[in-house]
Amino acid sequence: MNMPVQVKRVVQYFAIATALSLVLYYLPDYFFLEKMTADHSAALLNWIGIPATSWVSNSRAFMNEFEIERMCTGVQVAVIFAGILVPFPGISWKRKAAAIGSVGVLVYLANIVRIALEVLLLYHGILPWSLAHYPTGLILGVFSVAFLVVALDRFIPEIGEYAVKIVESLAARRSVQPSPS
Repeated sequence: MNMPVQVKRVVQYFAIATALSLVLYYLPDYFFLEKMTADHSAALLNWIGIPATSWVSNSRAFMNEFEIERMCTGVQVAVIFAGILVPFPGISWKRKAAAIGSVGVLVYLANIVRIALEVLLLYHGILPWSLAHYPTGLILGVFSVAFLVVALDRFIPEIGEYAVKIVESLAARRSVQPSPS
């Protein structure tokens, strides 16, 4: 059975976007980002009155008693965004670079605030770490991604338009296919 050209293009795009996101996430050494995240989280906590220090041991970054790992930096959101945007056709490299840079900075800043909020909730006895870290981080992450989707649609509407066209063409194709007897 031959796949329609539009479906082939969509499959090819998602394969490239997925591969690029995985390569960007797993291959680089993000220690510099882990250390920066620890440093800036400690600085924010000190600024709001919670004593904090950042330090490094055995090529691992810490902020107070918490290890800051790759997934603590928010880099996964930025690389998935880059993976989606880089192979997208019809958008200039200048717009792509500006969007990826903006998202990277916003995600980084949001993550610093998230870490400080989680530590604040823990240190003030409002939530135990098991609730402050995972559910709070997940909720904030969902809101951050929703904000990024809205911002993306605002600044690069071609992606939303393309997604709508794909859904419409797949829905139209599905309604035209004869049902099995």
